[in-house]
Amino acid sequence: MRRAARAILTLLLAISLALCLWSGWSLATGWPGSIFVDAGAARIEAELTRQLARAAGDGRMVARLDALLDEAPRNWMAIDAVAEELARQNVALPPELEARRASLRAADTGTLKMAGACLRCARNVADCDLSAALLCGAAVQLSPVGDVQSLAREGRAYLRGDAVDRVDVLLSALGLSAVVLVPLTGGSSSAVKLGAGLAKLAHGMGRLPTGLTRTLEDSARNGLDWQRLADARSVADLKALMRPERLRPTIDLLKDGGRMKTAVGLADTLHLLDAAEDAGDLRRLANIAEAAPTRSIAGLEVLGKSRLLRLATRLSDAAAHLLAALAGLLASLIGLFHQALVSAVLRRLRRAAQD
Repeated sequence: MRRAARAILTLLLAISLALCLWSGWSLATGWPGSIFVDAGAARIEAELTRQLARAAGDGRMVARLDALLDEAPRNWMAIDAVAEELARQNVALPPELEARRASLRAADTGTLKMAGACLRCARNVADCDLSAALLCGAAVQLSPVGDVQSLAREGRAYLRGDAVDRVDVLLSALGLSAVVLVPLTGGSSSAVKLGAGLAKLAHGMGRLPTGLTRTLEDSARNGLDWQRLADARSVADLKALMRPERLRPTIDLLKDGGRMKTAVGLADTLHLLDAAEDAGDLRRLANIAEAAPTRSIAGLEVLGKSRLLRLATRLSDAAAHLLAALAGLLASLIGLFHQALVSAVLRRLRRAAQD
């Protein structure tokens, strides 16, 4: 009986060890999976709703709203998002906090102040903020007119030998040629066009995170034939300048930006963009925006970047298999040790009885 039990435990040990090695190799090489994968929309929405409800109930959300009102300049988009989430959670603001919010809003959004902000934004997109004044400078930047202007301006600079904003050229070229280029890389042309306009605006405002800028710079350097740029006269010419395979990381990045803009709008997307250190962060933020568009900004402000991004991932099947195999391996080792210990004790007791 003990031999049979030992044989079974040894077999289980061998199977668990094989599964551990297979799962570990799969995770180490990235095939057929990784430790974490993107969570589904329903899971993201449910977990975000649960965590925001907890933050509203324990006072963290009210405290965050108070802190946002103390900032200079105040981000009214974030303030309103947190206040709206409190209303959804049926949490009334303290009267003094509500009065303070109304007073500060009146001071920040007066007609003359907004007109001045709008004028500055229209003159130079770098002076735009995330208030309604953003719309005054965004229209041209997000249109084909802005793309043509950028290409003409940077083309002249290139011919003169002056410094060229390669990222601006790349985004303008992609915005104009997305319809004919993107099918070659397997993306969605409408999402990429939106993402290119968004990234161009964020770049002009100085709000494009360093990691995303680095990806765009690499694509601009390796994905365009700069020697032929000055001769480009049409969308077909622009397409001929591009190397689709080398542009694929940027196409994917812009597609995620376009998905986010479609889900939550321009201003909210620019705000969420600040939390994206790389393309992976941007993809997860886009997934969150699509899963819970009305709660994304409040989630970022109240939960913070790290906790919000964790909502968009789950343990992969490969990682779950590895944990199960490790548990089986541990159980088999414990079983074999227990068998060996019991056998040793019984042998000692038999010898003692014979003596």
